[in-house]
Amino acid sequence: MNLLVIGMNYAPETTGIAPYTTELCEYLVQRGHKVTVATTFPHYPEWKTHDAYAGKWAFTEQRNGVTLYRKAVFLPKRASARHRILYDTSLGVGAFFSGIRADGFDLILGIEPPIQAGIAARLLAARKRSRYVLLVKDLALEAAASVGMLHEGAALRVARRLEAWAYAGAQRIIVISQSFLENLKRKGVAESKLVYLPDWVSLHSLNGATRDNGFRRAHGIGKESLLVLHSGNMGVKQQLENVLHAAARLQDHSEIILLLVGDGSQKNALMAEAQREQLKNVKFLPLQPSDQVPEMMAAADILLLNQHPDLIEGVIPSKLLMYMAAARPILVAAHPQSEASRQVRAANCGVWVVPNQPDALAAAIVQLAADAPRRAALGQQGRAYVEQNYAREHLVRAYEECLLGVLAGSG
Repeated sequence: MNLLVIGMNYAPETTGIAPYTTELCEYLVQRGHKVTVATTFPHYPEWKTHDAYAGKWAFTEQRNGVTLYRKAVFLPKRASARHRILYDTSLGVGAFFSGIRADGFDLILGIEPPIQAGIAARLLAARKRSRYVLLVKDLALEAAASVGMLHEGAALRVARRLEAWAYAGAQRIIVISQSFLENLKRKGVAESKLVYLPDWVSLHSLNGATRDNGFRRAHGIGKESLLVLHSGNMGVKQQLENVLHAAARLQDHSEIILLLVGDGSQKNALMAEAQREQLKNVKFLPLQPSDQVPEMMAAADILLLNQHPDLIEGVIPSKLLMYMAAARPILVAAHPQSEASRQVRAANCGVWVVPNQPDALAAAIVQLAADAPRRAALGQQGRAYVEQNYAREHLVRAYEECLLGVLAGSG
C-alpha cells in the first residue's frame, strides 16, 4: 500500500491527535507500506511554530521511515470563527498541493478535523484517480457551535454542505466513538460506509512509575500533597476557569495542589487570573517531554477532565485513555451525555460532577482526597477497562486491515 495521509498534526507534537497519527503511520511503515504525510509545521497546543521549523514556508523531512511534506499554515492569534476558518483552510490548500507533488499513492487517508482535510482528500482522489478514507477524530462543526464559535447562518450551512460533500465521496469513514457513528447516520451517511475504530493507548509506556518519584521532587511537590492534575490543551473547550474557581474554594485545604500542565489559547489568561486571585494552590507547567509523562501521571492522585458545559458529542478528549491507563481516578466535569462522561461511567473509573459548578468540583476533590481506597479502586478499574478495550496492538492492526480492504475494492 502506498498511502497519503492528510492531517493537521504530527510529531514532534506530543498531545492531541498528533501521537495517534504518528504511531499509525510508523506502524504501517514497519509493516512494509509506503506512507507520505501532507501536514504543517508543529505548533500545537502552543499555537506557535516550534523553533526548529521557524521561518520556513515549506519543508520535506523523513521521520522513522515516513515522508513528511510540511507547508506553513495561518496560525490564529485569538480564538474566533474567521481565524479558525483561515487556519483550517490553509491546511487544506497546502495539503492539496503537497498531494499533487506526492507521486504514486493509491489510497488517501484524510484526518478530520479540519473538514478541509476531507475536502482536500476528495479533490486529490479525483485528480489522482485514487480512493480515499476519512478518519473523524472530532465533530468539528458541532464542537464549534457548542462553544459559540459558529452560529446558525450562511457560514454554518456552507460548512455542513462541504462536510457532506467530503463524506459522500469517501469509500470508508472511520469514527472513534459510537456517538460519532450515530451522528453521521443522522446526517444521512450510509451505515455501510461507517467503521468504528477507537483510539488506543500504549499500555506499556505507563507501567512502573511510583507516586513519589522524580517528577514530584523536580517541581517541589511533597509526598504528603494531594495532587490534582490537568494535562493537555488549555483552550475554550476546556473552560479551565471553572478549575481556578474551584481552587479558590480549596485554599483552606493546604495539602491539595492543582497542577495545570500544557498550553493553549487560554493559558496566559488563566495564569493571569490565578495570579490576580493569589491562588497559591495552583501551579502551571508547560507540556512535558514524552519520556516524563509516565512519572507525571504516576505522581498524580486525581486526574482532572474539565469541559465546556455545552460540549456533548463533538469532542472526545485524546487524553482520556491515557488517564485511564495511568490507573488514577478521573474527576470529570462535563455534560452528562458527553463522550467523556459516558466513557468514565462505562469504565467506573471516576467521579462525575456538573460542569461549570466550582462548588461541586471543589467538594468532589475534597471527598476523593479523603478516600485513598476509593481512589485506588477507581484507578484500577480504569486501567482494566483500557486493557480490555483499547490496547494499541489490536487496534492499529484493525486500521491497517480497514485500509487494505478499501484498497482491495471491498470498501
